[in-house]
Amino acid sequence: MINNKLARIIFLTTYCVLGLIGFMGTLGYFNGEFNNNFYVYYTNLSNYICWVMMIITLVLSIKNYHRQDSPLSVAPLFKFLCVIMIMVTCLVYNILLAKDYGVSEYFLSLSNLLNHLILPVMFIVDWVLFYQHGHTRWYYPLLCVIMPLVYVIYIVIRAVIIGSNTNALLYPYFFLDINTLGVSGFMLWLMILIAIFIAIGYVLYLCDNLKRWRKPTRH
Repeated sequence: MINNKLARIIFLTTYCVLGLIGFMGTLGYFNGEFNNNFYVYYTNLSNYICWVMMIITLVLSIKNYHRQDSPLSVAPLFKFLCVIMIMVTCLVYNILLAKDYGVSEYFLSLSNLLNHLILPVMFIVDWVLFYQHGHTRWYYPLLCVIMPLVYVIYIVIRAVIIGSNTNALLYPYFFLDINTLGVSGFMLWLMILIAIFIAIGYVLYLCDNLKRWRKPTRH
């Protein structure tokens, strides 16, 4: 853990500024056209949550700058869940979805780079460098499925409500498209994604507690 408060504030400020640019990108600002479906994408929603948390952390870090204690570890459980959430956002997009875009389209889109790569990596780095470790509990990775399941339920209910509107984007990702996949295909993808969330959660859990479990070396 890095105890340099000034470095933390500079890092948080950089993230929050880039997050604002990324937020503007999700609204379609850089394309010159408002994106009516900005609230549908898991990428956007997960980045919004992380951005708000980092803003709160920045404000508290500035407020407590002159205190003598260590840098703040704001809401460690929620931070851990958000790390898994944004890590899956990054991995799923870059492994499953990015292949549909050309190299130039991927790297020349500022919004794309920020929301799918730069901001997720920075959020994870903040947890790695500036949070106290060794306190993650065994059940934390199981809780990480709550937010994605809420999102899936939201998408399904929304699709049912506005299903008659053929111009609306019902399913932002192919693995959520019940109409195409059928119930069995949809459930298969849902189970795969849940397994990914939990697996990543336990990898982070093991890494977080590695130092605590390591036996002291005898000299």
